[in-house]
Amino acid sequence: MKTKKLPLHNNKWVRRIHAWAGFATLALMLIYGLTGLWLQHRAVLPLPGPHTDKQSETLTLTTPLAHPAALTTLLQQHYSDGLAEARTAITPPQILPTPNGTLTLPARWELKGVTLSESLAASYVVGTLEVRIERQQANFAASLNRLHRGMGTGLSWQLMGDLAALALLLLALTSLLMWNKLHGPSRRGITLLLGGALATLLIALL
Repeated sequence: MKTKKLPLHNNKWVRRIHAWAGFATLALMLIYGLTGLWLQHRAVLPLPGPHTDKQSETLTLTTPLAHPAALTTLLQQHYSDGLAEARTAITPPQILPTPNGTLTLPARWELKGVTLSESLAASYVVGTLEVRIERQQANFAASLNRLHRGMGTGLSWQLMGDLAALALLLLALTSLLMWNKLHGPSRRGITLLLGGALATLLIALL
């Protein structure tokens, strides 16, 4: 008596989905793979690592800033890139004990923006007339690092990253469905699957 195989093993749509998912995201997978290898082995191979050139700047004010949104507006007037989605972090005033009594530290507003090529971090102490800014210019390797991690890329690249993740899921699932048809019995496939999962877990924990 012949055992019935899962119909999807012979379904041409499984093979088509596997091929389409691979080809549609081929360029994206190559970018992730190459940048991952670059960043993983830059310490042992003669590859240039991520580096940023730092520069400090100061903006002098005529009057103190009234609210955090004013800090964002001020920075957008001087630095247009990377601040569209930046948010201001607010540190409230703090009261600290000293030998001569208590010391009150004023509130601090901090805003950070990042693009693939540069980043900006601004700090303002409430009530003062100075905004301190730290700028970093990224080299090619640092830009690849940010691209791989999705930093300073915007919504479109984040959606592409989600597409790559979904494509990987489709490739994995369709590979499982096609195993018996292409390579051998299901017992061998299950053994390889569990062995690979166990090896991945052990390597991650060691």
